[in-house]
Amino acid sequence: MCMFAAASVGGCSGKGTQILWESTAQGQQTEDADFRVPEEAVPETETAEQELVVDVCGAVERPGVYRLPAGARVCDAIEMAGGLRSDADMVSLNQAERLSDADKIRVYTQQEVLESAPQREAQAAGEPAKVNLNTADITQLCTLSGIGEARARDIIAYRTEHGAFSSIEEIMNVSGIKEATFHRIMDDVTVK
Repeated sequence: MCMFAAASVGGCSGKGTQILWESTAQGQQTEDADFRVPEEAVPETETAEQELVVDVCGAVERPGVYRLPAGARVCDAIEMAGGLRSDADMVSLNQAERLSDADKIRVYTQQEVLESAPQREAQAAGEPAKVNLNTADITQLCTLSGIGEARARDIIAYRTEHGAFSSIEEIMNVSGIKEATFHRIMDDVTVK
């Protein structure tokens, strides 16, 4: 289940929450072994049915995996993740929504929401959505004919090193993507 961030986190309590994994500065990560919490850190009265483990990522201060009490809401998880960043989209999520165990809360930036608008409009009009070479993640890139996970990683590495693709033809500069592959995917990709 994927959720989107929206409003401020004021008024939600992080009582009984626990950090299991948290991102730190510059993409480094800290995690405890196998996402387990030391037994002494969990009160004896708390059972697996009384707690949730959720993944919070995207435009929050400290993306990570957090343990919250049953009945927690999206705003509680966002608060555990340090709150929303200044570039977080403030419109697309009901922060009062109750969480379920193993939920993933993806907080999109305002820019990501703007960039995805043309795809949503195309889908609403019944047109197949094109994969944006400048914003697509590995999963989206792997939907393209002839593009597997390794090649998707190469595409992301190329755009990270060289900047955004200025044309769809530029994808042929990525190692392993030749003219034949380009012709298979050219109608399914965009750089807008």
